[in-house]
Amino acid sequence: MIIMKFGGTSVGTAERFLNVANLIQGKIAEKPVVVVSAVGGITNLLLQAGEESLQLEPSISKQEEFPASLKRIYEIHDEILKFLQLDPEFFQKFYVELSEIYKGISLLKEFSPRARDLVSSYGERISARILAACLQKLKINAQAVDAWDAGFITTNDFTNARLLPDSPHKLNEAIGKMNFLPVITGFIGKSREGHITTIGRGGSDFSASLIGAAVQAGIIEIWTDVSGIMTSDPRLAPQAKPLDSLSFQEAAELSYFGAKILHPKTIEPAMRKKIPVLVKNSFKPEEPGTLILPESEKEPGLKAVTLKRGIVRVNLYSSGMLEAPGFLSRVFKIFEKHEISVDVIATSEVNVSLTLDHADGFEKAVSELSEFADVEVERDRAIICLVGEGLKQTPGIAGRVFKILGDACINIEMISQGASQINLTFVVRSSDSDKAIKLLHREFFE
Repeated sequence: MIIMKFGGTSVGTAERFLNVANLIQGKIAEKPVVVVSAVGGITNLLLQAGEESLQLEPSISKQEEFPASLKRIYEIHDEILKFLQLDPEFFQKFYVELSEIYKGISLLKEFSPRARDLVSSYGERISARILAACLQKLKINAQAVDAWDAGFITTNDFTNARLLPDSPHKLNEAIGKMNFLPVITGFIGKSREGHITTIGRGGSDFSASLIGAAVQAGIIEIWTDVSGIMTSDPRLAPQAKPLDSLSFQEAAELSYFGAKILHPKTIEPAMRKKIPVLVKNSFKPEEPGTLILPESEKEPGLKAVTLKRGIVRVNLYSSGMLEAPGFLSRVFKIFEKHEISVDVIATSEVNVSLTLDHADGFEKAVSELSEFADVEVERDRAIICLVGEGLKQTPGIAGRVFKILGDACINIEMISQGASQINLTFVVRSSDSDKAIKLLHREFFE
């Protein structure tokens, strides 16, 4: 059994649905379980329609008074269905349901996390049914399956739900009983209480990995619009090339620190079960893609350089740190209390520097930290991360980095070498980040 996950760009048009159906047909002998995202751009439109509903008058009765984005959602799907000559009736059902939900949002003047998850779910539910219908036209016994009907049961944490501990068993049992090719909705689930949930934006990759781990798949294929994981972002480094293979640890570091090919959580379930993950290009299926394996098959060394923008750097200064046990514990308890995640950290005797993805709601944490330390917050920073097995043992890497950036007058404000020994991470101003990536890629890969 294999998992084949297709992203929004892979099913962005009617022609792309047909292309995906043909790719699946070519893998029938391997017993594929398909996981699909919404048509490209639809999730954003569904959420945008919710925001628009807040501005509408409560007495919505005519179609022209519906949110403009809902009309666009209808047009996009209607165009796909007409091209594929599919019965539009199932979509009409969803359209009526969405219309009623948006009316409710307009009446209540509230677009809650629960409502956001509910409207977001329609993108995957519609695309799964379109793809299943395309497969049926190829004489393949395929059916669309809402994730919860396959056993994908989650917590009630709307917009960021977690799979419940007994869900893998339910997934394995349910999928094992299916006598058809399932096309499962990615990104969404349902709580025990019956509420539709989502597992975070970009979560269809994560869904595929969780399902693959549950059924002990032979491989998890992530089909996207690029030919694998690259040595860097090709928009910044045009000479970037796809990597033929990576270790789980290398891929996890790259996905977390800016490589947008995979959702950052995707690798973890596959890693636990030692299931290979293959990243392929649905528009160029003949290209080999990038194979992610439990252990690297290559010689130790630098594999890629990646960039994560929108970072906030926080500096804490306190003479009370000096030989004072428990200082860091106190700092991290405050971050935990306010649900703030830390990316990178560096310390000295009287200083702690760390980075955050964002500073939303950070004011309360700053107030508490200020009770025992001087706090300096610096925005508009970027993390640059060099990733490769054995990087820590590779002589000269750090020296070359510092020289290249120093010659270009790019100041490194913070540096950290990961405990995993496979990354070298540093912080620069966002305004310097693109230039830094170009220079580093030229030095190490061109």
